[in-house]
Amino acid sequence: MNKALDLAENSFDIHSLLGMEYLFMDDFKSAKESFMRCVSFDEQDYSSLYNVIYCFEFLENHDGAIVYLNDYLERNPYCEVAWHQLGKQYTYKKMHTEALAAFDFAIISDDTFIGAYFEKGKVLEKLGKYNEAIENYETTIKMEDPTSHAYLRIGKCHEQLQNDDMAKYYYYHTVHEDPLLDKGWLAITDFYFRRKNYDKALHYVNKALNIDGENPSYWKKCAYINAALKKYHQADFAFKQAVDLGNYELKTWLNWADVLLSNEDTASALQILAQGQQFYPESAELKYKTAGFHLANRDMINGRISFMDALKLSLQKLSLFFEEFPQYTKSDWVLEAVEKAEKASK
Repeated sequence: MNKALDLAENSFDIHSLLGMEYLFMDDFKSAKESFMRCVSFDEQDYSSLYNVIYCFEFLENHDGAIVYLNDYLERNPYCEVAWHQLGKQYTYKKMHTEALAAFDFAIISDDTFIGAYFEKGKVLEKLGKYNEAIENYETTIKMEDPTSHAYLRIGKCHEQLQNDDMAKYYYYHTVHEDPLLDKGWLAITDFYFRRKNYDKALHYVNKALNIDGENPSYWKKCAYINAALKKYHQADFAFKQAVDLGNYELKTWLNWADVLLSNEDTASALQILAQGQQFYPESAELKYKTAGFHLANRDMINGRISFMDALKLSLQKLSLFFEEFPQYTKSDWVLEAVEKAEKASK
């Protein structure tokens, strides 16, 4: 293809093909340069412009993208696509004032540009300006067929404003519009979970699981709800499903172990903590909990060994151990071990 560049009079198409080849090879630096050449040939080539920004983003060079887009906008001040992309780069950098200005310019350039209204709404949400955010999301609904994402965002804004009935109204619209949108079902579930209406939360997370039983987020939420309802066998099963489907978060291991302990299955709880330590070998939380569980199981030797290991990992997180196992706050061997650890850390 490089030979073709030497022979061709108009190399625009070749640079575009070359850029795509570099993308397939994961050579984002070379791909970016190829697409930049395409844009320099034709500044209305928005496909190449998007690809340039995609490469900047993949290289995590948001500053480079901002410089490039500002330079492009000096020559094309009414390009809504470039303003929109610039706003997104500022959003990545948490430069919210600049992002809002960029989205406003995109809207001035094209007042039917739905993407700019939507992104502006998201920034306003982050700034706590929920009513203004709702206005922007509603604008997108008026312009085009409503999307589940717009309904979801409006629902979240109303929840922040404590307009519970309106929040529910939009959450139900979200799942009606797109029954496969996991964020919609989780929003309804979380809505009831936060209000400690665990029965309703369980009802909706089960509806979600009937639609997509392979979603680890649903199973994780199902586990938390069952634990809150003290249905420990169901919570244990749900945590297992979540992990089997790829949810390996630290909190998952910690909470799963708590469920098993509540179910009076200390041996399995310790097994789960050991599994978690394979993923998080430097986690003091896992070690302190392991120490406490061994002690609860009257295994003083392993309890002390795990406690010493936890102190080595983090003396600062000792308070977590005392919060969960207050019966050991005045234990002589615990205080002695803490004192030794403090001396060693100085």
